[in-house]
Amino acid sequence: MQVPKKHLPVVGILGIIVIAAAGGGIYYYQFVEPHNVAAPLHRLIFMTAIVQEEGGFHINETAVLNQTSMPTFTQDKGANLTGVTYVNYKGDSDNKTISAHVGDTLTFYIKGINATYPCGSYTDGGAKECWLSPCNAHGFTITGSVQVLNGTLGGTCNSPSSAYIPFGKWYSVTVKFTAPGTYSYFCFIVCSVEHGDMNGNIVVS
Repeated sequence: MQVPKKHLPVVGILGIIVIAAAGGGIYYYQFVEPHNVAAPLHRLIFMTAIVQEEGGFHINETAVLNQTSMPTFTQDKGANLTGVTYVNYKGDSDNKTISAHVGDTLTFYIKGINATYPCGSYTDGGAKECWLSPCNAHGFTITGSVQVLNGTLGGTCNSPSSAYIPFGKWYSVTVKFTAPGTYSYFCFIVCSVEHGDMNGNIVVS
């Protein structure tokens, strides 16, 4: 007759210790240790700016810069991405909203474009479909507390220190968001009848 094996108490104790350790680890990482947050990204936003009647601001491409140095930039040609390490990503479907996280850096590259159909002048009362800007340019600024790292936001028409974008030229500004919220960007130069709707949102979470 075979005598049933008896498990020593130490086996049961070890089992309890293992279960307790696992449970404690889960509790610690779930409730005590903060969840891992993705490292801040440097986002590149490529846009065009035309009168609102023809689309207003439009995001054409979005990318993440994977190097510390910035692409070279000129007003005539914009950003030169030759030899630059970056990864494209799909932005919001409305081509006007930008999603980002607290701590992210955003560099905007925006090309100013004149209206393609005939317009009245800025001084003739808007007799035709749209007006031409008084300085033949669009403007760019962002509402809220934004840290400007390079370039300029806002200003006045034709001021060298302003964020105005002459037709046919590129403009760039680099900003950082340190607080969550919904920020608005808009053209600050009256450029058409529907100028007040020439804007978009930056949603920072």
